[in-house]
Amino acid sequence: MDSSLPLRGMDILVTREAKNAEGMADTIRKFGGIPHIVPLISFRPHKDEMESTYLKKLKSYEWIFFTSKNGVHFFFEKLKNHFITLNGSETKFAAVGEKTCKALNSYGIQADFVPKFYSAADFSGEFLEKVTETGPILLSKGNLAKDTIAVRLRETGITIDEWITYETFFPKDHEKKLIGLLENRALAAITFTSPSTVKSFMKIVRENLLEHTLDSLITACIGPVTKEAADQNGLAVQVIPEKYTVEEMIEGLAGYFALKKKREE
Repeated sequence: MDSSLPLRGMDILVTREAKNAEGMADTIRKFGGIPHIVPLISFRPHKDEMESTYLKKLKSYEWIFFTSKNGVHFFFEKLKNHFITLNGSETKFAAVGEKTCKALNSYGIQADFVPKFYSAADFSGEFLEKVTETGPILLSKGNLAKDTIAVRLRETGITIDEWITYETFFPKDHEKKLIGLLENRALAAITFTSPSTVKSFMKIVRENLLEHTLDSLITACIGPVTKEAADQNGLAVQVIPEKYTVEEMIEGLAGYFALKKKREE
């Protein structure tokens, strides 16, 4: 095996949403791997019953939090649909992770707070260390996101509204492709970028009695929350990066196979 291409000839499953899957596939190719894109989740706008209230209060929030780029894009799409801008607002913005910051930048906004670590628990702790007093906060999130941040902040007396701006759903049209890959044992590794991808994957596996096909597969998860979902579904996780990004996860997967090959020599 070429040491510079530790994934050479290896078939790697990409389960993330279609519009972001190709970038991940390119990273896999960079290490010599063969990506198989089977999107197991997709996203669409969600109509929160409190939406009109949040929009009316928008400029009264001292902070607006974003924990994903989807939270950013669907938030600003809603503002656009209601002909609302944040021009003249003194609202500050917080973002979790590089990709979320870049999404904010695309709307001409620089994040005022970015945690060093990318988990919700780390975000809450670091924010409370930096900001001892604050007015109301708005959090843009998906329908499956946990309430970790809101719970932690409310414990300190902070008012925070959770606006569900988008929802996750399973695109059924990719199911047959996944079943074929598993039945033919064509894969060397599977990658998960969210708990939702894990749950969709295991739902298909169980409904089609394919548990036996997972024994030899290496599993990579982007972070601890996704790993927890994998653990709960009986998947052994071999790769989890220290920095919770797709690039670091694939690099970790490449490192895993390089070390495995070295031990076998």
